Amino acid sequence: MRDTKKVMLVILAVLLSLQAITCNASAKTIYVESGNSIQKAIDSSNSGDTIIVNPGTYSGDIEISTANITVMSSSPYKAIIKAENNAFNIYEKNVTIKDFDIRGPGRSSGTCFSFGRNEGTNGAFYCTVQDNKIYNFNMAADVGFYMYSGSEYILNNEIYNCETGVYAFDLMFQDITVSGNKITGCDNGLYLVDAPCTVTNNNFNNTVNVNISDGTENIFNTTKTSGVNIVGGSYLGGNCWATPSGDGFSQTHSDKNRDGFADEPYKLEGSNYVDYLPLVPLNASFIVFSEPPA
Repeated sequence: MRDTKKVMLVILAVLLSLQAITCNASAKTIYVESGNSIQKAIDSSNSGDTIIVNPGTYSGDIEISTANITVMSSSPYKAIIKAENNAFNIYEKNVTIKDFDIRGPGRSSGTCFSFGRNEGTNGAFYCTVQDNKIYNFNMAADVGFYMYSGSEYILNNEIYNCETGVYAFDLMFQDITVSGNKITGCDNGLYLVDAPCTVTNNNFNNTVNVNISDGTENIFNTTKTSGVNIVGGSYLGGNCWATPSGDGFSQTHSDKNRDGFADEPYKLEGSNYVDYLPLVPLNASFIVFSEPPA
């Protein structure tokens, strides 16, 4: 009996290995040339594929209903997406979008990244938006539980000239991570409603940096760790809090020991949340906000 069980376990292990090999072997790279359609490439993709977009200007309103794919520019910011409304509508999990220059119709309309679900899909969970320039949208990223999304990663993007940088609401048992972003020149940097969020190492410079309600578990700093932070300091911790008028916490508080952190924690306005390691830049040039290209 024991020998039979051992044989069955070996067979199961072999089958699982063969399945993994088959899945990896079937994954392919699809290239999109200037003048061609990103949407057609996505529609022809399968789980595990990577779509590489070569330099050029492309249309927005791209819909993604395939899970586990990566869509990326071949060179950072050389593939430009001009959106008349939304840039990307994502309906499946584990989708990564990176290295694009994404231009919206104007800060009063359009959403750059909308995470949700449509017929036949499971919802846009565990997606990553990374290393993009995002500007001239009503919202740069829109995450909401009732639309079947959550656990997104918004990482290392430049987000500017939007009405709201990241809007998240009613995530219930999901959360999002916002880290390494430069979110500037917006009316609202983050707008969080019942949306647990980890917010670290961001450079905020907006009219209002965070609109947030108490009652959810939000985190605004890590422990002090060696590493270059987003405003050039030698340690990672919290976020840089600036405003265009120059009266932000990180612009008006001292750093006497020059460790890159303010000498006192920052209690976020209108809430009970605290950034215990707010960043103070050594060079004021780190907190100017970007202007959209002409």
